Amino acid sequence: MTNASLLPQNHALIYKKLLACVKAFEFENALKICMQYHIIPSLADMERLIDDLVAQRESRVKGHPTHKLDTRIRALKRFRDHGCDPGQIIEKTTLEQGYNGKILIVAIMGGVIDRLTCLRSGDLWHREILQNTKNEIRDLGFSKSSVYELGGANVRFETNKDIVIFGTSDDFGPCDKVCASKLIQQVFKDRNIIVD
Repeated sequence: MTNASLLPQNHALIYKKLLACVKAFEFENALKICMQYHIIPSLADMERLIDDLVAQRESRVKGHPTHKLDTRIRALKRFRDHGCDPGQIIEKTTLEQGYNGKILIVAIMGGVIDRLTCLRSGDLWHREILQNTKNEIRDLGFSKSSVYELGGANVRFETNKDIVIFGTSDDFGPCDKVCASKLIQQVFKDRNIIVD
């Protein structure tokens, strides 16, 4: 039988552990606590964590990379807005406006993630995009999740606002360009996407 007088104290300890996991970017552990105890961080606590990271980013020396901090800030904002859904915390598509280069479709699975299909970009080589994605998932604390490549292509932003998906990956073969198109369309809703 549980002692009723211990319940508020236990709740406080569980909440403190949850916040520590979120602050340390151990999202896998944080989500397990959320699901097991049906609690989520308060809006005020999430705002405080986000503000701290924004302050860290702004205090960085000019020219010092802030990509990791930017990824963490976006993840915290999605956690704040959508709760403990890994499919919302992890960005489905990372593609900058005007990008012309390689894209890779990946599957993220394991741990608290059943299966999440994402599009990643931002490097000269598909294998580097894959490694960067693995680093991103590890950095967000999804330690039991793995990243698998599902093929690559290239993307080009045209001056007429079209986005063209073409080509293949020498490392991983072609991706499902229809899937890539749908992932890109979620971010660039007003664009015409052409699969070549």
